[in-house]
Amino acid sequence: MSIESRQAQDAATRVIAVCGVSALIVEGGEDHFLREVEAQWAAEMGLIRIGEAVAKIPLPVRERFAGQPWRQIIDMRNFASHQYDDLDPHRVWRTITRDVPRLPEYLAEVVLPGS
Repeated sequence: MSIESRQAQDAATRVIAVCGVSALIVEGGEDHFLREVEAQWAAEMGLIRIGEAVAKIPLPVRERFAGQPWRQIIDMRNFASHQYDDLDPHRVWRTITRDVPRLPEYLAEVVLPGS
């Protein structure tokens, strides 16, 4: 296995783990999430971790798998890291309930076996 493949697999495995934690955060429902700052901060940290891991997937690997908006994932990490005061909890909720749940299956089926 090439170094590039190993890096992609390691990063994908980390993203899948964070997605699992994000799934636990949303179990309480949207109202709970919007009331609880701790849940919002945990979700934001999850987005940061996902973006960090995706950025570590070598660019040639990401380019081979154009089915994900890699740049947007990394940009969300940057936004959550640097402009957290401006991060709308409703946007975070949408991201962790709509976009994040799709990542593990995609990564497990596409990036992990074929990287």
